[in-house]
Amino acid sequence: MHSFRPTVLAALAAYHGLARAQCPAVWTDVAADLKTTFLDTDGNCNDDARAAIRLAFHDCFPGSCDGSVILADECTDRGENTQLVDICSTLGDKATQFSVGTADLIQFAAAFGIASCPGLPAISVKVGRVDSSTANPTGQMPSPNDNATSIVAAFAAKGFSVTELVALVGAHSAAKDLNGDALDSTVDELDTNFYTETADGTAPASLNSDISLSNSTETSADWNTFGADASAWADAFVPAMEKLSLLGNDEASLTDCSSVITEAFA
Repeated sequence: MHSFRPTVLAALAAYHGLARAQCPAVWTDVAADLKTTFLDTDGNCNDDARAAIRLAFHDCFPGSCDGSVILADECTDRGENTQLVDICSTLGDKATQFSVGTADLIQFAAAFGIASCPGLPAISVKVGRVDSSTANPTGQMPSPNDNATSIVAAFAAKGFSVTELVALVGAHSAAKDLNGDALDSTVDELDTNFYTETADGTAPASLNSDISLSNSTETSADWNTFGADASAWADAFVPAMEKLSLLGNDEASLTDCSSVITEAFA
């Protein structure tokens, strides 16, 4: 009996470890749905995909990746989220439709948006976060008119290096400003044209914050490196985005669903 019990316990532990490691099947259904939502008729990423990438940052950066940008009405109550009201409504409805966590869906949708706008390797995505309807602190988000020094300080306070900051800002290569103008000439792709065009003033539109980052002594070296080397940007962006997606969460408690996104675009 005494020799049998540890064997049973070990088997149970192995079983539960395996179960925890398996991505719930519902995320395959979510991926199929998002593919129709995030791609236009030509197969290019659309404004919903762009907004989903941005929403991940707006949920996490104020405090934690906990879904509060939707669940605590941060999307409608805070001016910094003006462009995100529609994607908040879309993803909130989908979380209910598929009975998945809102915080998880925000990060899953961002990873799916990145896969929809070609140019970068897929980022890993994990599920199992705890949703919260308590708002994260206000006054945490950098403004599009902030200078490089204040943005560097804001990111440092959240544990991000200058290199990680500059890499993450590269997501603006598939972004548009408040007027709907693209921030580089290849807005349907996540590429390094954003860095070079912002720095030399040839982008269709640029945020003042991005211009400051492109020419500040604190950030211009990384900016120019990424503009000249797509691999260097990818190598910095992917882990920085994965780090962002885990703010306020214990990675060890989450389940990896990365393969679902990879298979959706296979």
